[in-house]
Amino acid sequence: MRLMDNECGVSSVKVMIWLAILGAVFYVGITYLSVQLDFQRMKDAMSNKANVAQVLKDEEIRNDLVAKAKDLGLPLKGENFVIVRDEDKRTMTIKTAWDVEVHYFGGLCGDLCIQTYHFEPVAQENITTK
Repeated sequence: MRLMDNECGVSSVKVMIWLAILGAVFYVGITYLSVQLDFQRMKDAMSNKANVAQVLKDEEIRNDLVAKAKDLGLPLKGENFVIVRDEDKRTMTIKTAWDVEVHYFGGLCGDLCIQTYHFEPVAQENITTK
């Protein structure tokens, strides 16, 4: 039946539906990307701190990482960071983990719109001594 194609204004409705779908895809993509970027920024900060471990103490590293997590809005505190110095292998390892619950579309569609992401970044760098 071609009745729908011959009606006035149907093409405008089709365009509006496609724009709504594209807008929803764009919104979900931007929301997901922001969560992933926060993970990458935290992982980079951990790697940077592990790189300069020979000049910083563990407590300074932990305080800097907690400040970075606070800037990113991540639910991390000092006890969430595990810092391990291995003097035999001359490495520094920093680990942490957190969960982020994202409510797409304000949770309008119930459990389908709620997604929980789990992140476990690990930074391991060689320590060079002077």
